[in-house]
Amino acid sequence: MSVLVFYKPTPEGAEAIRAGAVQAAFHATDLIVHNLPVDAAEAETVEALASGAATGSGVTVRTIQAAADGSPVDQFLAAADQPDVDLLVLGIRHRTQVGKLILGSTEQQILLDAPRPVLAVKA
Repeated sequence: MSVLVFYKPTPEGAEAIRAGAVQAAFHATDLIVHNLPVDAAEAETVEALASGAATGSGVTVRTIQAAADGSPVDQFLAAADQPDVDLLVLGIRHRTQVGKLILGSTEQQILLDAPRPVLAVKA
C-alpha cells in the first residue's frame, strides 16, 4: 500500500509532498513521488524534499520520473491505477474564472479522472 504524490516544481507541489509524507506516516505505508520531467538538479531537490518530509517517520520514499514524451496527467493516472496505491495527493491553487476558461488544469483533470481517493492541498 502507498501514497502517490503528483509533484510539480511549485509551492503547491512542495506542499503536496509534505502532506503526502504525513498521510504515509499516518497510514504506515510508502510514499511515492511522481515527478514531472525535470532536470537533474530539480530531481535532486525533489529527492531532498521528500526525504526531509519523511525523516523520522519510518516512511520509505520512492520517486518516479515521468517520461518527457506523453501527457504527465496520463502517466500519473496510470501510476495511480496500480493496485498498491491507496491515496493520491496533489497541490492545488486558486484560479480565476478567466484562467479556467483559457487554460486547462492538470490538477482538475486528475481530480475528475482519478481511480483512487484524492487529497488536494493548498500551499
